[in-house]
Amino acid sequence: MKKVLFLIGCLSMCTGCSLFQSSTSLLKPPELPVKQQEVKQAIGKYVPAQAEWVSPIEDKQANKMIEADLDQDHTNELIVFYKLPDQTSQMEAIVLKEEKGTWKETLKLKDLGRELHKVEFMDLNNDGFKEILVGFSFSEDASDKALIVYDVSKGKPKKLMESQYSAFFSGNFSNDTKGEILLASLIPNQEHSVRLYQFDKNNVSVLDELKLDPYVYPYYHSSSGSISPSLKGVVLDAGVGAHSSTSFIIGVRKDKLMNILPDNLKQEELFRAYAVNSEDSNGDGIIEFTIQREASSESLAYADMPFINEYYQLNDQKQAELIHKYYDNASYLYRFELPQDWPAVEVEESKDGRYVKFLSKKDDSVLFDVYAIDKGQALPKGWNILYETNQFTYVTNYSAAVGKRLFQPK
Repeated sequence: MKKVLFLIGCLSMCTGCSLFQSSTSLLKPPELPVKQQEVKQAIGKYVPAQAEWVSPIEDKQANKMIEADLDQDHTNELIVFYKLPDQTSQMEAIVLKEEKGTWKETLKLKDLGRELHKVEFMDLNNDGFKEILVGFSFSEDASDKALIVYDVSKGKPKKLMESQYSAFFSGNFSNDTKGEILLASLIPNQEHSVRLYQFDKNNVSVLDELKLDPYVYPYYHSSSGSISPSLKGVVLDAGVGAHSSTSFIIGVRKDKLMNILPDNLKQEELFRAYAVNSEDSNGDGIIEFTIQREASSESLAYADMPFINEYYQLNDQKQAELIHKYYDNASYLYRFELPQDWPAVEVEESKDGRYVKFLSKKDDSVLFDVYAIDKGQALPKGWNILYETNQFTYVTNYSAAVGKRLFQPK
């Protein structure tokens, strides 16, 4: 199996989880009360013409004009981040509010580094105004990122918190009336910790801190939300060595952080040969973590070994429950789901990875096969078409109707 590339995603994995809608759902293209061009012209009064407007790196869907109801008057303000071409200048941001049909600047943020990573909005101190949380770095390849939390209730930005971070999330983690920030900091081979912050008016306090294994590489992916039906938290996916990975499952209960290992799993089972993202694979609002199983009985190098990725969900009894099993073919851009009622499976790949057979370990019978053909190439006689993309045609010797339920192009 060809090597799976590290997947560096954005942090918006809590689909269907209302806790985090206040942050991520606001980073969408605004439904403006005036024509978009008029809004751009209004912003042009305050942003230099040579400036480059930027959107958060960790939210690929974010618009360069972000909307948020900061003063919670049911009218959205516009926030625009931009940087000037001068190599020494740092990012700035302006907040505009519409008053009687005219957009006016209400405040400006300065000295925000050169790369915008993440923006969230949440009323952390219960004063009726949402704070602006900005994550940024000073260069594209910088390992250190900085978080600043701004109070904008007085019409002038006030810094409530500044911190180095590797990943941060805002939300109501403790099931009370107050919002918190969960911040993870990783300095590989030196220090690895997670802190839970809470705000009270203008004061910020650390509710709890958890030390984690520092002998990992920086996170390539992280997600926050529900990690079990009753527990909120985060899953941090980190690199180990050149290609391997592992996950840290962090829960919050009664203002306390927990590093969770399911009772029915061993720590080494969370070690994976390649990087795979934790995700809500079944869309129920709960994040699943991944275990990677070798899928061949032959003694093969990691580069040639096929793997099956098993997605598990934590239940309220601290047990890991299997949700999905997938075979991912990175070279030919597809995923194949292995039904849970199948017997134990072995995967047999051709040398070039184009032809894959799924064999029953019980009797070596072929349960299904997939053959990837370059688009436009003649189809082998008697094969059934599973799917066609701009690059490949996927065919099988078995039922296409069954295969289409299990086959997913990437």
